[in-house]
Amino acid sequence: MNLHNPVRAIGIALSLLCIPVFAQNVTAKPAPAPAATAAPAAAPEPIATPAPAVTVMPATTAAAPDTTAKSGDMSSQMAKMQSSMTENMAKMEAADAAMKAHMDTMKDGMKSDMEMKHSMIAQMQMMTDQIQQLNDRVTALSTPAAPPAKPVKAKPAKPAVRPPIILPAAHQ
Repeated sequence: MNLHNPVRAIGIALSLLCIPVFAQNVTAKPAPAPAATAAPAAAPEPIATPAPAVTVMPATTAAAPDTTAKSGDMSSQMAKMQSSMTENMAKMEAADAAMKAHMDTMKDGMKSDMEMKHSMIAQMQMMTDQIQQLNDRVTALSTPAAPPAKPVKAKPAKPAVRPPIILPAAHQ
């Protein structure tokens, strides 16, 4: 059995508990004491009780026609149970299909949201780069340009002149 989610497993388990064969804690009443007459004893009716054990009284051979009537009733109950289980399975499959469609829509929505966010981030990054370029231009334009350097004219070099040597005067 292919179970995709725990909800389906719970639904199946609950539907199986509705089948009398799988029901828990079923006991049968003991057969009434045989009367003095030769009337056949009726088969005991199962009753759901909280008893932990299952006890069944053996049926007499005279009750055989009665069990066939119950088996026909049992088969109709089984057919009803089978049809209700089939309906439940169809409902669960429809619910699963709707859930899958919803999840796919949610994934697509998240994907488009992420794409939109990535697009917005890329646009903001591009705008930040443009602002930085404009700031650089404003800084370059607002800084005063350095005045052009005046060429210094070279002065002709003076000939090297030696200072005169002063001699001490002679004493006369």
